[in-house]
Amino acid sequence: MRDSARHHILKWLSPADWAVAYDAHPEEQQDVLSSVLTSRGLDTPIERDAFLHVSLDDIPDPFLFLDMEKACVIVDGVLRMESPRILIFGDYDADGLTSSALLARWFKSRECEAEILIPDRFDDGFGLSVALAEEIILHNPHLVITVDTGTSSPDAIKFLRQHGIKVIVTDHHLPDELFARGEVPIINPSIPDESYPFKELSGAGVAYLMTLALDRFLGEISTIRPALTVIASVGTVADVVPLLGVNRAIVRAGLEAFDEHAPEGLKALYKYTSSSRRGGTLMSRDFAFSIGPRLNAAGRVGDVRLALDLLLEDDPERVVFLALKLHELNEERRQVEQEVFQDAFHDVMKRQGDEPLSIAIARGKGWHGGVLGIVSARLAERLRVPAITLTEEDGMLTGSARTFGRINLIEGITYAGTFLETFGGHEGAAGLSLKAENFDQFREAMVHYIESIPIKKRHVPILADTTLEGHAIDAKLVESFNVLEPTGYGFEQPLFIIPSMMIEEITRVGDGKHLRLKVRSQDDVKSAFDTILFNRGDDEPFYSVGDEIDLIGTPEFNFWRDRRSIQLRCTDLRPSYSSELDNRLQHAFPEFLRQLPDPHLTEAFNRHGLMSINREDVVALWQLVSSIAGRECIPIAFSPSRLAWLLTHRYNVDAGALAVLFILAIFAEVGLGELVADEGGGFIFRLLEIGEEKLVLTEAPLWVKLDAQGVLVT
Repeated sequence: MRDSARHHILKWLSPADWAVAYDAHPEEQQDVLSSVLTSRGLDTPIERDAFLHVSLDDIPDPFLFLDMEKACVIVDGVLRMESPRILIFGDYDADGLTSSALLARWFKSRECEAEILIPDRFDDGFGLSVALAEEIILHNPHLVITVDTGTSSPDAIKFLRQHGIKVIVTDHHLPDELFARGEVPIINPSIPDESYPFKELSGAGVAYLMTLALDRFLGEISTIRPALTVIASVGTVADVVPLLGVNRAIVRAGLEAFDEHAPEGLKALYKYTSSSRRGGTLMSRDFAFSIGPRLNAAGRVGDVRLALDLLLEDDPERVVFLALKLHELNEERRQVEQEVFQDAFHDVMKRQGDEPLSIAIARGKGWHGGVLGIVSARLAERLRVPAITLTEEDGMLTGSARTFGRINLIEGITYAGTFLETFGGHEGAAGLSLKAENFDQFREAMVHYIESIPIKKRHVPILADTTLEGHAIDAKLVESFNVLEPTGYGFEQPLFIIPSMMIEEITRVGDGKHLRLKVRSQDDVKSAFDTILFNRGDDEPFYSVGDEIDLIGTPEFNFWRDRRSIQLRCTDLRPSYSSELDNRLQHAFPEFLRQLPDPHLTEAFNRHGLMSINREDVVALWQLVSSIAGRECIPIAFSPSRLAWLLTHRYNVDAGALAVLFILAIFAEVGLGELVADEGGGFIFRLLEIGEEKLVLTEAPLWVKLDAQGVLVT
């Protein structure tokens, strides 16, 4: 068996757990939308109305920031100068770019043309350095305002102040342990002593709140307020902050204002969104998956100024050209990202072999630095473990890390910090660099840290809002989900466990990468839906037409040639009833072994799907586990129902989950292997090398007991 096929089977045999946040009792009679809202803690009509209809009027007073008034006094004083010179220093990602453009447009509406300086991702790195401060001095500004950066740049700020330049910091990143407030106003909700009640703003959100405060301080609402709201909403979604509280209010207002008030550049990018192509309504996911990535592409693989120019440009013809260039850069970025991802994925698999994967660490040469963070995020999503992607140049490895589940990534990297040259970040993401010669030691340290965390704390179930029967899915239901917008990080689209669906068609699409099925409800033959699982094409051999499966996914509209249909966009699928059976067997199997033989067990066996065990079942299971384990005798972590399902689909034998466990236990008794319960909830079977010794299954005590029980058919 090829290594890649073996790895995929091992992964499939030990699936992610599923869970529901709210399991409604039948007598409650709640509609589906109400169940979704209840699952998210919105229990009362008042709470739901406040959440679903949040507006800019609900935003807490921006003057609750400790330094906001001080910042407004400085801006007012500079604007009163005869020829004020203001420089905005931003970051090169979509959040930093939108923050910069937002402030620049606000100053322009006050008849002040602010300069903007954006560092180069590769030449300058992240943040405001002393070297960049020296460059800023050449512009001779009266005031520098940082956006989406600056909190951790005390030396550069001190340098600017020494040259008589006023500084205001607006940011949302966590400060380092040496941070201390000084004379410079810092508007950052993440500072521990900050009094602003909402902590999870984006950089664009912070800049937007400062313009709200400035409008109030100056006594005049900006004439371009709706346009500023649109820009802030794009930056907020693109920076992947939770769509709750202030963020939700900004994004909701931005979506509503987009058609009429969006700057020309964003309108030009809009034509590349799925909503524009299908003639539908703009959604937050269009910011996340179409507009945001195109703005980010400039900083990742091109000239960041292209994106900034587009955000500042008002000429409808000029922005079409700029939008096309960003679209081309994004296509280039996607191609580069896909190539690096494939190389990184194969490197992880080769380096890991068939041992259980606790963290994915990929290393390569010549990988584009601008896509390493995205590649790590994709590896983490695909493999359901934290991921680090590193590229080598001149003996140094640099890269990005992304976490998965509940693992505090920066704690792990700090644990392995003795092997690093530089690192920084937070629980979910980090950047790092190390000498190539220290790679193996760093990798070992990271694996040790991750594996020191109990499996149950590492693994996070796929959490659905509630259960949804297939026959309840219709156009009216899907339309009802519109009220949940904006959806995205922190408030995702509704996710459901959809049980007992029958496969009518199954095929691989997208060059084999994706899995497309047609499924129908067991309860209603009219409830048939196309279903897509992205990046799950390799699951196709595990399923057949006629199989009964459960899905976890979201019903949504698919538009094709002016025709609207409902499709299921799925996260995962599994054989129906498998989870319940596996949970029961985890507790029941040891008791069955202890009680055999006992005539009272027959009924219990039948409830667990065991009628008999045939000799063909034994032979087929031996062939299956031998092929999976290979010569290396790789341990097989499995859920019993999945191993039985695979056995049935590969060898066309009718052996259930309990039968599989009994047969493996017989193998263990005669010395062919070891069978143990796994702390993660399943079982582990490991083949043993037996040499030339002849082992007789029929002499195993368990074989004799099962024969006395009347289960064996020989």
